[in-house]
Amino acid sequence: MGTTTKKSSKIRRMTAADINIVKELARELFKDEWSQETWLTEINNNISYYSVLEINNEIVGYAGYWLVAGEAQIIRIAVASKLQGRGLGNLLVSDMIERAMSQGALAVSLEVRESNIAARKVYEKNGFVESGIRPNYYQDNNENAVIMWLKTEQG
Repeated sequence: MGTTTKKSSKIRRMTAADINIVKELARELFKDEWSQETWLTEINNNISYYSVLEINNEIVGYAGYWLVAGEAQIIRIAVASKLQGRGLGNLLVSDMIERAMSQGALAVSLEVRESNIAARKVYEKNGFVESGIRPNYYQDNNENAVIMWLKTEQG
């Protein structure tokens, strides 16, 4: 991919045909692996929205949120490790916020590993504010999660 830029990227809704590739990305990036059934449930749930990020027709990232009672909870944001640091995570975060707000979200929240400084900076760049800690949230190493919120102008 060499000099891949944000300009050559495309974000679209995730489909069942994308799940195997998304699972490979998840295996690379996260310690907990979702089953095929979990992914199908997530993308077919009427309270959730999942998208994939493509560059040159290759899926290199994905993101998703749940929208309940005017609040969007970002569940996952992932960019292939070989492409991190190029602004692609920011594209996904911005897209999630825009989509959630267009669906009536008055606030957006997420949890992020306390040690994931790069992700926290991306979220802060998009207006999220740290609002608390979930102690021992991550089961693989009992790491704390930082809770972050973004309130819209209406919220």
